[in-house]
This record gives sequence, C-alpha cells and structure tokens, in this order.
Amino acid sequence: MQGMGMLIGLLFLVLAALELMSGVADGDGPHELFGVFAVSGPWALTHLLTGAAAVFCTRSPRLAARFLVAAGAVYTVAGLAGLLPLPDAVSEVLPMNNAGVCLALGLGTAMLILGAGWLRHGPGPRR
Repeated sequence: MQGMGMLIGLLFLVLAALELMSGVADGDGPHELFGVFAVSGPWALTHLLTGAAAVFCTRSPRLAARFLVAAGAVYTVAGLAGLLPLPDAVSEVLPMNNAGVCLALGLGTAMLILGAGWLRHGPGPRR
C-alpha cells in the first residue's frame, strides 16, 4: 500500500512540474498540457500539494490507504463537477475539459478502490 501511495504521489508531483513548466503548456486561450489537458496555476498547485501529501502519507500502510480514500473522493468529486456547467470564475481556477474529467474520474475512482479495499481487508497474508 505504501508503494502504491508513493507511486501516485510521484505521479502527481511530475504532473505538477509539467504543468508549471512554460514550455509544455501550449494553446491559444487556456493553457493545455500536451495540447490535451486544461491546466492553470491553481490546478498545478493542487496537484503539487496532493503529490506532497501522498509522499508524506506513505509512512504507514493505514495512513497511505486513508490518503488514497480521501484524495480519491476529492478527485472523483472534481471530475463529477467538471461535468456540470460551472461559473466562469470556477472554470478559470480549476479548468476541466473532457480529457481532464476522464482523468479525474478514472484516477479518483482507482484511488478510492485501492484505499478502501486495503482498509476493508487489511494487509494480505505474509508469504
């Protein structure tokens, strides 16, 4: 569980670093990562903080599982919110296009399943 938490944390840290790099963001209006995912400064900061929290929470398996459940719920809700017509003020801070919605829903659901499954069943038998 700790390894999975670390992997997800590093994924979010790399994602935040890519979002903050000016050479990777392209597009005319809103910035896009690789021309696919809508990004903004606050959204990159959110990914940076999520990654740092994930790395911190890998100190114990239970803490890592709880982080996965909490962060998974947040990203799933963010993905669902991306499906709704949001005010422009919210859309500018946390932009969500179709690719971002799919990523948030997929990653959030995966984190929820991993964390909740571990919390429910605990660690497997030692081999």
